[in-house]
Amino acid sequence: MTTESHADETAPAAGTRATFGSKLGILAATAGSAVGLGNVWRFPSETANGGGAVFVLIYLACVCFFGLPVVLAEFILGRAGKANPAGAYRNLAPGKPFHYFGVFAVAAAVLILGFYMVVAGWTFEYFRLAAAGTLAETTDFAGVFKSLSDDVWRQFLWLAVAVAATASIVGCGVKKGIEFASKLMMPLLFLLLLVMCARAVTLPGSGAGIAYLFSPDFSKLSSSVFISALGQSFFSLSLGMGCLITYASYFGPDVRLGKTAGQLAVTDTLVAVLAGITIFGTAFSVGGNAGDVADALAHGGPGLIFVTLPQLFQTLPLGQLWATAFFLLLILATVTSAISIYEIATAFLHEEFRLSRVAAVVALSALTLVFGFFSAASLGSVPADGESAGSLAGTLTLGGKTFFDWLDTLTAKWMMPLGGLFVSWFVGWHLDRKLVHAQLSNNDAFVIRFFRTYIFLLRFVAPAGIATIFLAQLLAS
Repeated sequence: MTTESHADETAPAAGTRATFGSKLGILAATAGSAVGLGNVWRFPSETANGGGAVFVLIYLACVCFFGLPVVLAEFILGRAGKANPAGAYRNLAPGKPFHYFGVFAVAAAVLILGFYMVVAGWTFEYFRLAAAGTLAETTDFAGVFKSLSDDVWRQFLWLAVAVAATASIVGCGVKKGIEFASKLMMPLLFLLLLVMCARAVTLPGSGAGIAYLFSPDFSKLSSSVFISALGQSFFSLSLGMGCLITYASYFGPDVRLGKTAGQLAVTDTLVAVLAGITIFGTAFSVGGNAGDVADALAHGGPGLIFVTLPQLFQTLPLGQLWATAFFLLLILATVTSAISIYEIATAFLHEEFRLSRVAAVVALSALTLVFGFFSAASLGSVPADGESAGSLAGTLTLGGKTFFDWLDTLTAKWMMPLGGLFVSWFVGWHLDRKLVHAQLSNNDAFVIRFFRTYIFLLRFVAPAGIATIFLAQLLAS
């Protein structure tokens, strides 16, 4: 039995909160929040591990039945609550402690920034290396990446550049900052991706890679592939950390939440598939034995992006150009995602602690630089006379995991799944169903034909999927 919660009475009055100025701005911003490094390095590697099209098909099903219900729940929570994640829960359940769910989501976002911005810094440095021709001349790609990860101060420099770029956009506000930048960067990202995809499919031998990507290998169908696809669908859509709650709080009353959620899912999946075509086509064209290539792609992560792919680009005609374009694409993907994560904590500090937007951005940037420094230092060492390599890294390692790894593990395996469960439970079981229906139908402006089905998916199916991800990752750690 649902608890009645007439939250519209407690939400801020219409017109008192910033809103996105156009439908394109909404799509660009929400898609930018989802499109990130996970689309480029995690999706191809998971696809290689999961038998090509088998994984893709299961992933698409997981997006529909597990991911989209939670996307809609976050949209409902954000637009109805008209505040940052903590404020939204408070506005929708006044006098009750649900706002701690929002605080939990904000904490996850801050911790994610602590390691994600380090990776963002790597993309800036590799763009410089590619544009300068350094990558085109090297023969030791693993050594180039190790040199970067061992050099704390070089990592910190590029971390600061990534933080400054993100903070300068978020500090300009919702319309002049986030929306304006998203409307510039997302089309450019798509253009670069389409150009690289077109180049990949025209390479000799690339057909084998495309065939691997779209030809299902049912012999690899297993429970682990399902869990991987489920996890990818959840994390690729940026669920469980308050990002979509925050962005939805800037939606106007005429925005169709179901349509926007569908556009977000399609855009995010399209980027992942195009990235897969680009990477598989390129790798199979120049990589030799198909089995060896698939194994190399399956490892994924930084090794795929910063070691394997630069080596592949070097073998192509105009390799320097393609490497430069690729790392520019990565910069756009990381920054658009970073903007959305930044906005979660910025809105929280701005609204809960009454800081100006600029002051909130400065405070968050300082915290991110501190966490980022320790994340970078845990991967290498601060050079000093008489100090052996890795000495500082050793002090920042616990249980075989670096500080960088712990932030990743804590947020991805614990906090984001729990955040998703909180959202599903709150919207599915606590909110008045009339409020949920009113948000989905824009106050009965159009008919919602599958409302009961949606409530069932949100109450039972999505939480079961999230719990499966949570338990599987917990058992694997």
